[in-house]
Amino acid sequence: MRSISKNQAGVYFLVFATIILATFGCSPKEKTSFEIFNPSEYDAGLISSFNGDSLSMKEGALVVNFAPGKYGSIIAIRPSNGLWNASGYRFVRCEIENTGSASQLVELGFGNYDLTLGGTIVPPGGKETLKAVIYHTRHAAYIDSLFPVMHGKPDGTLRSWMKSTADSVEYIKLLFPASKAGSSVKIGRIWFEVPYVLYTAKDLMEKFYPFIDKFGQLNIGEWAGKIHNEADLINFEKKEQADIKAHPQSPEWDKYGGWENGPQLTSNGRFRVQKYESKWWFVDPDGKLFWSNGFDCVEFGGQTQTLVNGHEKYFEYLPADGSPEAKIYSGMNGRENAIKRLSFNALNLFRKYGEKWDSISNEKINQRMHSWGFNTIGNWSDRKIYLKRKTPYVLTLNTQQIGGIPDPFVEGYEENLLKMVQSHSEEINDPWCIGVFIDNELKWGVKWGAKIAEQIQRSSETQPAKIAFMEMLKKKYKSITTLNNAWGTSFTDWKQFLVYKNVIPGSSMDIKVFLNEFADLYYSQCRNAVKKSAPDLLYLGCRMDFHLYPEDSSLNDIIKIASRYCDVVSFNRYRYSCAELIPPDGGDYPLIIGEYHFGSLETGLLQPGLRYAADQNERAELFAFYLSSAVENPYIIGAHWFQLVDQSVAGRGDGENYQAGFLTVGDVPQKEMIDKSREIGYKMYKMRFESYIPIK
Repeated sequence: MRSISKNQAGVYFLVFATIILATFGCSPKEKTSFEIFNPSEYDAGLISSFNGDSLSMKEGALVVNFAPGKYGSIIAIRPSNGLWNASGYRFVRCEIENTGSASQLVELGFGNYDLTLGGTIVPPGGKETLKAVIYHTRHAAYIDSLFPVMHGKPDGTLRSWMKSTADSVEYIKLLFPASKAGSSVKIGRIWFEVPYVLYTAKDLMEKFYPFIDKFGQLNIGEWAGKIHNEADLINFEKKEQADIKAHPQSPEWDKYGGWENGPQLTSNGRFRVQKYESKWWFVDPDGKLFWSNGFDCVEFGGQTQTLVNGHEKYFEYLPADGSPEAKIYSGMNGRENAIKRLSFNALNLFRKYGEKWDSISNEKINQRMHSWGFNTIGNWSDRKIYLKRKTPYVLTLNTQQIGGIPDPFVEGYEENLLKMVQSHSEEINDPWCIGVFIDNELKWGVKWGAKIAEQIQRSSETQPAKIAFMEMLKKKYKSITTLNNAWGTSFTDWKQFLVYKNVIPGSSMDIKVFLNEFADLYYSQCRNAVKKSAPDLLYLGCRMDFHLYPEDSSLNDIIKIASRYCDVVSFNRYRYSCAELIPPDGGDYPLIIGEYHFGSLETGLLQPGLRYAADQNERAELFAFYLSSAVENPYIIGAHWFQLVDQSVAGRGDGENYQAGFLTVGDVPQKEMIDKSREIGYKMYKMRFESYIPIK
């Protein structure tokens, strides 16, 4: 599976561990790990399977013979006393041996923390040491004051969009999503490693101010593709041009990136969807089967900007005001005290190409994408790029928010939607436009973020959705007394209900019913606006972030409502596989993934992203595994990687500073990812067409 040997991997790990220890202040002579599980001496009564797998202790290993449930197997290992506290460490590792005949995806998580912390793929007969990252959301306030907002900080502090449970781990869970009956694994030791060092404020400033070099990179450590001088920018450019010349694109593609050598279907001159040979597909404007392999944020500068004001001590170098490089700053507009932002990615492109850096980069990216095996420009991309009409694209629109809610009960909501869609007449009438996403990750009921149902209850008495909710309750309960009896409340009248701004536990069943009504109206109005404007344009939904579906079925109603109106139902899907992503309750309609990614801490980024990979080779393997699972899933007709270029080391506005890209801040393609993307992208049509998984 991997392109390096075990010995090589061990050498690379030692080198990287030395860099980490030097960076984060732990001497190699200090104790760098803490073992929490050793099968040779562990109480078997503290180990269990969530789904009835056979467990036994043999020859110093925990042997698992799988009897998987619907979504694979989960093994839980509990501490002998109390809870584990992992907050003093940066990583957790676990030894895994695959004694079966098929590759095993293995994930590790902490207790009921919803998202797993790391994963690896163990080949048949192979042994791996899974490495997972530990998030630290509770830390001294002075650290946040020195490095505000950043999800990953130079001292090693990591946070995610969810609160960490690292200081109170009830059990370690090992997930095997693709386990099959009859296969087995051996689980060895589990330990925490690389102590997290708590520096004083003075030490932090002395050690890490500045921590970003002239090229926008972490100024500590070395890695492949790091830029040391401007000559490196040119040398990497020459190397890439030779590589692209040797790999122009898949010979099986037509001009849209559809399957030139595949079946000829009916053409209507636009992208459409069709179930063909028991699998769902896009069909391109020339009538060829099309699977959408895409990138989000195909642009240079905007998505990689970071705030400069107040953060000047972060940087070894900033362009002097009035210099040629100062043209790259945004937010200035000749005003004093303006918010100043800088994209080092754009600055490096300026250094490489000069004044025409943006037009050269915009022209080149289509060539790059085709060479890498990608055929779609996804969300939040540069209009100047996609309107070159060399790569199919999606249109991204956002509805009006009233009180923080996309409220379809607002008077004139659909008319405003219609105007918004029609204002993009060039895109909606363009055969290169696959379809339109409207809104992104609306909080229908996920466990993180403000939920729409809660927002409605907390909104003001003038919120149209809240008024509509009250009218529904009036019809059901007739009187405020009957409502009080059902909810356990003590409202004196309906007006008091309307001005009340807290979530009421007794309202849960009624607000769920209303949320379905809300969703139905929302989706129907979005569809109407699209189809009235351009009848053949595909409506792709709002990219639901239901990462725990289908195991969590609480939002199945919302998915089914979306399927009534969307031509393709969309999910943002940050998991290690999407083989399990199918419509609920026997539904039969196409799905598309709007976002996914994996990232490591090996290339100078301070937070890996929403799914962790131990190193660059594992990152590429996890990407290939995920994309392959999407291509072979009969319902999924596209998946878009988030995003094209790594985020800023200092973070974007909301603090994300992830290794999310295929390109570094220095505009260098990440070879491991490119190799895998070509391997799959060039053969994805045969992979999908020949996959044995039918729609049931």
